[in-house]
Amino acid sequence: MQIKKTLLCTAAAILAGSMTMSTAIAADFPKKPIKMVVAFGAGGSTDTMARIFAKYAEKYIGKRVIVLNKPGSGGELGWTHLANAKADGYTIGLINSPVVEVYPFTRAETVGYSLDDIRPLVNVVTDPGVIAVKADSPYQTLEDFVTHLKANPNKVTVSHEGIGGDDHLAAMSFAKKTDTEMNMVTFNGNAEATAALLGGHIEAFEGNMSEAAAQINAGTVRALAVWSSDRVDAIADVPTGLEQGVDVIAAASRGIAVPAGVPDDVFQKLMETAEKVINDEGFRAELAKLNMPINPIYGDQYEQFLQDSHDTLKSIWEIDPWIVKK
Repeated sequence: MQIKKTLLCTAAAILAGSMTMSTAIAADFPKKPIKMVVAFGAGGSTDTMARIFAKYAEKYIGKRVIVLNKPGSGGELGWTHLANAKADGYTIGLINSPVVEVYPFTRAETVGYSLDDIRPLVNVVTDPGVIAVKADSPYQTLEDFVTHLKANPNKVTVSHEGIGGDDHLAAMSFAKKTDTEMNMVTFNGNAEATAALLGGHIEAFEGNMSEAAAQINAGTVRALAVWSSDRVDAIADVPTGLEQGVDVIAAASRGIAVPAGVPDDVFQKLMETAEKVINDEGFRAELAKLNMPINPIYGDQYEQFLQDSHDTLKSIWEIDPWIVKK
């Protein structure tokens, strides 16, 4: 009995010591600058959002937040770097859905991370997709465009920014729901795709609302639909696909994650910082100017959001994988 009592006291002391140490670590965190990994190059919408977030995070966490661009392989390089970083809270990163969750099964033989290797902190922005044509295009409505697609299967060129990305998946979903076929062409970003559209090299582009809103509002392109459940304030005149009888919901979500294994107390401190940033009027105003709709989803709910997306897209992939056509 004495041995058992001694063991219980020892275990309790170890647990108490561990809890005290964890609390002390969190209370002392951070002691040095925090690195924020961005899996895409400088100047894009992900990088822009990251730098704005980092600026406001510094105000609340008391240390520099340094953006570290790790572009390559459509984001895979940066997310692998994030997943393999030391789990001490000093490396955080931007993750882009749905791309971050599809690579573990679309690139299963080569991908360097899984969803289990990262712990989602907060989703910040959900940026719905749009499909648009040149302003002088004969297609005034989505119905006009669908009619044209049906008459010209696989001949109509539509842009996207990478196989398995949100705009590629949106275009695929649109094609399936309308029983049409398009010639989908990859571009390195919305600017390149818009230039091709305005130059008459493609007939339509699929992209994110935040990146297309300026052109839409300037009248140089016409958005035929926004792939959201409700109209978006930044382009309030653009009807949703649902309004026009096309059941497509598609968006790019951008959020923050840390390597799996970050101590809970440190994770909570980062969570509190993120919440303060998202509720900061200056932060919200800067994102509003960029037409980036803030949509906070925290912790476990964000993790479940990514897992549900992973499972849904994987089931689609297993039945009808999206493969680059040669």
